Amino acid sequence: MPRFVLMAAVAALAILTVGSGPAAAHATLVGSDPADGSSLTTAPRAVSMTFSENVGSGFVAVTAPSGTRVKTSNVRTVDRVLTADVADSDERGRYTIAYRVVSADGHPVAGELTFTTTSGRDVKKAAAVPEEAFVDRHRGHLVLGLAVAVLAVGLILAPLRRGRDG
Repeated sequence: MPRFVLMAAVAALAILTVGSGPAAAHATLVGSDPADGSSLTTAPRAVSMTFSENVGSGFVAVTAPSGTRVKTSNVRTVDRVLTADVADSDERGRYTIAYRVVSADGHPVAGELTFTTTSGRDVKKAAAVPEEAFVDRHRGHLVLGLAVAVLAVGLILAPLRRGRDG
């Protein structure tokens, strides 16, 4: 019997090893215009990212040095290239391009690139809005939940107390 179990385990392992093909690789970014980390005189009117394989539906967001969004339009993918038109921006400083595409194997691929402009107006980065804590956002719900829990415990324990008193 143990010999049969060992042979079955070896056969199952062989089937699993032979049956599993190579893992499908996701698309990877191989180039961009503007190049990641590049320095430009002015902000570009379009951005593009080139991937290692064909990509499907895409999303592009450009953030200006002030932290505000720069309008993008006409986002399109053609084979391995994701392109978007970018509205004028006259801010000097570091821009961020965030992208997301669907790889040929169906998996989403996302990332960020940056570039810097050397001309334009100086801006201050918008102050980050402090995030409201969970307790602050849900204080009313938590108080109500606690009150209901105390009432429930009281209702459960009331018959036990009456039983001891009687």
